[in-house]
Amino acid sequence: MTHPLQWARSAISRGDSRARLAERVATYLRQQLPEDHVVLALHSARDGARVPVVVIGRDRVVIVEPRDEEGDLLCYQDHWYRSVSGRLTETLSDPPSVRAHENASRVRNDLGTGGFMNVQIEPIVVLTRGKPDDVRSSSVPVIAGLDPLVRHILSRRVTSTDRVRTLALAAALARNITLTGV
Repeated sequence: MTHPLQWARSAISRGDSRARLAERVATYLRQQLPEDHVVLALHSARDGARVPVVVIGRDRVVIVEPRDEEGDLLCYQDHWYRSVSGRLTETLSDPPSVRAHENASRVRNDLGTGGFMNVQIEPIVVLTRGKPDDVRSSSVPVIAGLDPLVRHILSRRVTSTDRVRTLALAAALARNITLTGV
């Protein structure tokens, strides 16, 4: 399912490499996931931040933080490093697991104000090129590659898939909340 503003978002995001990566990951997920899933790219949270990829489907919402760094990636208590030939070469200044948690909180708040309080929200980091060398202490699951991400999203056995609920969750994220005076 394509978001109505998808074309406008892609035109705006052409100069932003993270936005292009989010669009690429979302497009791939839309092609691979069944129709009972809704995939949003560059979701604008109510606090003004952009959430790269949101997957709504079955019994949960998955927040995907895609990363495109090359090399071996290590995570020690949510501090991320890149290594080459076994030597640490660079600290990643923007830890993906922390961003995934922050984005999950944003979506949780947005859904809560839309009337959905007890929705399971799962933050995930997906590495599109890098190799997870040692990411055991990451606070969120780290998945290498888009095919394993699709398998992870579809791994839950659900007794029924409620397309109406999926669309209601997507609508709750799309709605702007307007406060009126009492």
